[in-house]
Amino acid sequence: MKIKHLKIGSLLLLVLFLGSACEDFLSVNDNPNLPSQVPPENRILGAIRTSNGAAMWRGTREVSAITQYGVTRNTTGGFWNAETWRFTSAYFFWQNAYTWALPNAVDLIRLGEEDGSPHFVGVGKTLQAQLFGMLADQYGAIVVTDSYDGISQVNLTPGFDPQDEVYETIIRILDEAIAAFRQTENNTPLNRTGGDALYQGDVQKWERFAWSLKARYLNHLSKKSNLYDPVAIIEAATNGFNADGMDAEFNYSAGSLQTEENPWYSWGGFTNLDNPRFFTWSQFYVDLLTTFPVTNNEYQDPRISRIMQPAPSDGVYRGLRPGMGLAGGQGGSGEFTDPEDYGRFRDSGYYTRIDSPFPFITYGEVKLIEAEARLRSGDGPGALAAFEDGVRADMRKLGVTPTEIEDYWAALVADGVAGHFSNLTQGLSHIMRQKYIAQTLNPETWVDMRRMDYSQDIYGPSLQRPANLNTIIFDANDESDWIRAMVYEGNEEVRNPDNVPDNTPAVRLRSRVWWDIPE
Repeated sequence: MKIKHLKIGSLLLLVLFLGSACEDFLSVNDNPNLPSQVPPENRILGAIRTSNGAAMWRGTREVSAITQYGVTRNTTGGFWNAETWRFTSAYFFWQNAYTWALPNAVDLIRLGEEDGSPHFVGVGKTLQAQLFGMLADQYGAIVVTDSYDGISQVNLTPGFDPQDEVYETIIRILDEAIAAFRQTENNTPLNRTGGDALYQGDVQKWERFAWSLKARYLNHLSKKSNLYDPVAIIEAATNGFNADGMDAEFNYSAGSLQTEENPWYSWGGFTNLDNPRFFTWSQFYVDLLTTFPVTNNEYQDPRISRIMQPAPSDGVYRGLRPGMGLAGGQGGSGEFTDPEDYGRFRDSGYYTRIDSPFPFITYGEVKLIEAEARLRSGDGPGALAAFEDGVRADMRKLGVTPTEIEDYWAALVADGVAGHFSNLTQGLSHIMRQKYIAQTLNPETWVDMRRMDYSQDIYGPSLQRPANLNTIIFDANDESDWIRAMVYEGNEEVRNPDNVPDNTPAVRLRSRVWWDIPE
């Protein structure tokens, strides 16, 4: 379908039309004074923005409660339900991705092809691949083959593709994006109208973004012994981000519209200061930032002061255990039930200020992916070197001083980190705890926690299932019974019942996605 007679003044109006209309409807009121087709340079910003704010943030809002970044104050309401795994089909990541973000990415591909500008094709495919990846990682089987293609009538009852086939498609799309970025003949520069909010027209950085995503998705296959390929992962990581300043992240600002502000600061009820969706950071996160892996020796990571604020009452960093609310006190101990004994979540530091960037994927993550692949291939020294690069990169990103970085690394060395990388579990404990910190509030963390089976050997003793667990579905006596996937959105289930997999919460929430099933 071609989008007719639209002005680029209202992004929200644009994406709503993209998600719900087609050519016959939009051509009812032809206006010869308006263009018949929006050029690709005027669509790139919408594709980036909706992929980040509409889809990625909506896909991590509740998931950030599962991964225990943020904790609510009250034991009632929507976010407490997310903390305690009481999910229903009223979860709108599916809608936001398929109605808003994917159509923008797909139309950018088609417009780039028509314009003879393969670099726009590469951008659209890179974003499309990540959107399919986020959807598959949360749900398992998703709509790919029958999804919006920019040409055909929208299919309201699409078939679902199994996740193993989705992953093959993701890698193929990323390879196609990389090939598109390498084309030397390109009619329209990416940033002709200033729409390339990620890289301002730097095609080489876009290519490295695609390679970085390829490393991420190949690395998800760690439980598939016949498919996991450390050599391919290392190759992708090497071709991915290789320096500071390459992170793929959307930079929000203190604008006049909430859509211009970082969503963790403002959207979805975060501006309700008396009862915000997330009240404070979790005690689990505080523990990761104040102890070392393996030994659990105490050491305060300098990033903690860049991420969160200490309690105004006594200057101590403390958090709540998920599922208990403020009444549970610090970490569920029952102590410190005064709100002033906690640093607040919103506007507390690097990730939750009004102008905080929201990353798709970062240089630090790519180095930690490389570290895992090298560790699994038996290259302990190479894994340690990549790990160090990743840790240092994330610290620099958050504004940690060189002296603080050197002190932290020296303390890690003194704590035995080099020896730990001769052991798979101990090395993974270092890598995954650092990834948890480097990927703060990113849905990718849930992928890692499931790949690691929520292991305390990896994440430390303070990782526990939430209090007030949804015992209607999960076994209260089985500590290994953790949430594994999300429920499909109710609109899809009602409109497309013959194709949506069994969407009973008791089935969906406990069903492992494909890459989570060991082989």
